[in-house]
Amino acid sequence: MRQPKTIFTTLHHLLIFLSCVLAFGCEEHPQDLRFQLVNPIDLHRNGEVVTINVKGMNLSKHYTASSDAFAGLPVQHVDLDQDGLWDQLLIALDFGPAEQKEVSFLEAEHQSEESAANSITFSVRKEGVYTGLEIHEMDRKRGAVQAAGDPFFHLEGPGIENDKVAFRTFFDPRNGKDIYGKLTEQPVLKRAGIASSWHKPADWGMDILQVGKSLGAGGLAVSEEGQLYRLGDADKSRYQLRYEGSLAAAHRITFTGWDAGSKKINGYEQLTLQKGNYYYHNEIGLSDSSLTLAVGMPNFKSDTLLYTRHNDKLASIWTYAPQADGTATHLGMAIMFAHEQYQGHDAIRDGGAIANTSYVKLSGKGHNDIWFFACWEMSDEYFSTQEHFERYLQQEADKLSNKIEIIRI
Repeated sequence: MRQPKTIFTTLHHLLIFLSCVLAFGCEEHPQDLRFQLVNPIDLHRNGEVVTINVKGMNLSKHYTASSDAFAGLPVQHVDLDQDGLWDQLLIALDFGPAEQKEVSFLEAEHQSEESAANSITFSVRKEGVYTGLEIHEMDRKRGAVQAAGDPFFHLEGPGIENDKVAFRTFFDPRNGKDIYGKLTEQPVLKRAGIASSWHKPADWGMDILQVGKSLGAGGLAVSEEGQLYRLGDADKSRYQLRYEGSLAAAHRITFTGWDAGSKKINGYEQLTLQKGNYYYHNEIGLSDSSLTLAVGMPNFKSDTLLYTRHNDKLASIWTYAPQADGTATHLGMAIMFAHEQYQGHDAIRDGGAIANTSYVKLSGKGHNDIWFFACWEMSDEYFSTQEHFERYLQQEADKLSNKIEIIRI
């Protein structure tokens, strides 16, 4: 029988309401945090990392996820603005073709320490020994250079890795990017180059890219009157670790007074690497939308540059050859981009400040997204043939063009 309301129950509800107001809003009840996830294409998606935007829901507790017959699924919690409230919840799920899943988030009884499988390594080098003192934020002024044989930073800048591959960004006017091929799913960057050279094969893998004067693995330039000018030095460059955890990691470099050919601009790069992928995503922001952006990769050991229109949204330029530096094993590299921003592609061999670079030209529009692929046959024998590399590019392009649909229920 329903009990009649009394002044005590009314006061009890009033006190709950007032406590919520004083706390600037109640956190939503976990039972209300349910989503329908839909795979919109006829393609298997194994271990898909799904990002659920929860900004504005006032969530601050830790959660596990439940889907179908699986409970206690791990969740990576992301607080982008460092206000103590979650902006994103990340989970990884398998999807069959056109499959739908219902996911519920439940408050965890105990806060579990998230794995750093998708992590960032950035520290000051000290006598060739990794110090263990991680840099989470740092400013760099114009003209701060490093000696290649005795760099200031371990890895010469921030390194980012997942279970498949690792990349590093030179935190100096080169602003290039390099590839570490991995032979293990375990984190390796903290020991790369310690007591041995990363240019020689080790049990974890090795540096597999010759960079030289090229733009490196997805490095940036602007194209102006037929010339390339590196997007490198700036009056101020600010590094920030955005997040790292069991499913994804990201870092950001913000540039003020960034050299862009005949102009100076402001802008940023935010690199994100998710579990299971052989590519990173770079979100690029430019204050001048009239610029033509160039994104490049080295061509020291490849004479062929190919272009593929994957679908109505994405295209790529790519190379596949025995071009893994130091081993002459097969390495497929690709730069994927929005086809609507495509303005052509080309290659240079000899040059001044930039050489040995194949590149794509993209209309700036103030914002660009590119995905850089590094698929080494020593990491996965699947990439020992060009056919398989092309197939992987196509499948990932279709997934990126048809993201998992998220519906709040």
